[in-house]
Amino acid sequence: MKIAIMGCGTVGTGVYEIIKNTPDVLLKGAHGEKLEVKYILDIRAFDDPEKEALRVTDLTAILSDPEVGIVVESMGGLNPAYGFCMRCLNAGKSVVTSNKLLVAEKAEDLFAAARANNVSFRFGAAVCGGIPVIRTMFYGLAANEITGFAGILNGTSNFILTKMIRDKMSNAAALALAQEYGYAEKDPTDDIEGFDAARKTAILASICSGRHIYPSEIHTEGVTAISAEDVEYVSGANAKIKLLGRAEKLENGKIYACVSPAVIGKEDLLASVEGVFNALKVYGTRVGEVLLYGPGAGKDATASAVTADILDCVRAPGFDTAYCWENAAENAVLPYDAYVTALYVRGYANDKKRAVAAIRERFDGVRFLSRLNAPENELAFITDRRAERELRASLETLDGFAAANIIRVVK
Repeated sequence: MKIAIMGCGTVGTGVYEIIKNTPDVLLKGAHGEKLEVKYILDIRAFDDPEKEALRVTDLTAILSDPEVGIVVESMGGLNPAYGFCMRCLNAGKSVVTSNKLLVAEKAEDLFAAARANNVSFRFGAAVCGGIPVIRTMFYGLAANEITGFAGILNGTSNFILTKMIRDKMSNAAALALAQEYGYAEKDPTDDIEGFDAARKTAILASICSGRHIYPSEIHTEGVTAISAEDVEYVSGANAKIKLLGRAEKLENGKIYACVSPAVIGKEDLLASVEGVFNALKVYGTRVGEVLLYGPGAGKDATASAVTADILDCVRAPGFDTAYCWENAAENAVLPYDAYVTALYVRGYANDKKRAVAAIRERFDGVRFLSRLNAPENELAFITDRRAERELRASLETLDGFAAANIIRVVK
């Protein structure tokens, strides 16, 4: 089987190296069919003469070659990746991608083109890199109805929170260290504001719901508001703060999906996931809770997942009706503030005694938290469980108390 790679940066190079350097392993995985990279589409020249010999700058060379059966998209972004992938699918070539933005925004169109031309469109590397979360949800848990998931889907934000919790670093210092180590980009907005995790959550929520969920439908918060004070209060409550992507199928047919910091107990398996690692808990009707853990990014891990998808395309050519979802539907996602939760609240009171009394009056079973050397007028507490909009409405009635940060508490 001849392969073409569109974009030979970090991931594309990783795929090229796996195919070139481990032919015997892939020969076995492809049921005896040899894999070979025939073209690399890239505008940049390569220092490596072997790669340069494969380089083309016009997609037509790939589209017009009947020997090429699978095209790897590792360009990133939407344009020109989306148009190129559509052209490849319509030319009767299967497409494998690690591009989470492409999948999150354009999967409906890409599935339709793959179905019409009886080829594959696969994206197992788009979420959590080398961890087979998508493969597990589509295939490994096929005997289950997947009822929800919760996961650490962004390594940069998890590294920042780990440094804040374990090493008592400030948010800004932890981000600077992440940039120094190369875990965060010069512009880290996608990571620290939760947008990267939202794209991944949208893909997983689409698998969970069976319909396309767009990132714009997912309430998204990042880690920029998390302070050392929050970390200390939560730690004293035997819990940790993690940025989670979550979804839950509800009895009314809707799905709840959210990306935000979350307070989780230290006994929760996700609480032990540190540094740049990712982890996902998936809930199934038969199996219960499954935890998947590993490297969420990096050349080798992501290229490994891409190559696994290539092997699937070779072993089972054609459109796979088990590896897709239906088109989006209106009002499929529950408004985030209608979901039942508890809230961690930190803020400041003009009169602490009066504020405590008012808080006790408005929240059943409220739990007050403490930390060393807290200012006299600072208060932190965890509310009872109710629809989030009800809890926030109760907070707004507290005269003389101003919330500095609010974080959802996850069971």
